[in-house]
Amino acid sequence: MRWPVFVVVLVAPLLAAAQPTDADDELAAKATDPTAQLMSFQLTDAYVASYHGVDGTSNQLVFRAAIPFDLGSTKHIFRVTQPYATSSRAGSGLVDTTIFDLMVFDQPWGRWGAGVSGTLPTGSDGLSSDQWTAGPALGFVDSSNRPVSWGLFMQSFFSFAGKDTAADVRLLNFQPIVSYQLGGGRSVSLGNSAIVYDLEKSRWASLLASLSYGQVVSFGGQKWRPTIEIGYDFKDDPGNPKWVLRAAVSLLLPK
Repeated sequence: MRWPVFVVVLVAPLLAAAQPTDADDELAAKATDPTAQLMSFQLTDAYVASYHGVDGTSNQLVFRAAIPFDLGSTKHIFRVTQPYATSSRAGSGLVDTTIFDLMVFDQPWGRWGAGVSGTLPTGSDGLSSDQWTAGPALGFVDSSNRPVSWGLFMQSFFSFAGKDTAADVRLLNFQPIVSYQLGGGRSVSLGNSAIVYDLEKSRWASLLASLSYGQVVSFGGQKWRPTIEIGYDFKDDPGNPKWVLRAAVSLLLPK
């Protein structure tokens, strides 16, 4: 079993960089909140170390950009995620692009948001659903009891166009949000945990629980957040990922 390459190439040097201060705790909390208006650019190495019921491993590089913007009097956060499979049972190449646009509303207890999510069939042959999807997105984060933040983010994906021969897509993706600030810009969270329900097949498709550690550091005059994460999918359908290891580096650009 190998660890994702970014641990050695990027994450480890950044963890050894200029140490964060308590002033970075707010930035760390926003980095674990998908409803936060924080501009960030993240590169992740996601390694599936084993699968349920079948042999093999796989690896993806994932680029994610979160871009806040104002539209009139409303606040928005737009996010695009583009994976690239460097190795998989279906070969290598682009995987479908995921996007969402969330209109967010600040509250005394935290923040909530509503918008739209979807996927674009940009993936290579064998790595794409070959369907365009869209659906509502909803989320909230309660940060009134620091150092703990908690909430839930839901995205939905319903196919509305694509290849006639491609299977219809009707998915609900629930992301539980729990993060604990350790001080000095350090935090632990549920990371990329995801509970996915397949409405087309009337069954749970994934029950992925993850634990992530990250810290905000200063490096090259910028704020960075390297993270390491381990996840296990409790849905043991053959072909589902079992153990997933992630290493990521995020460039944080607060206003």
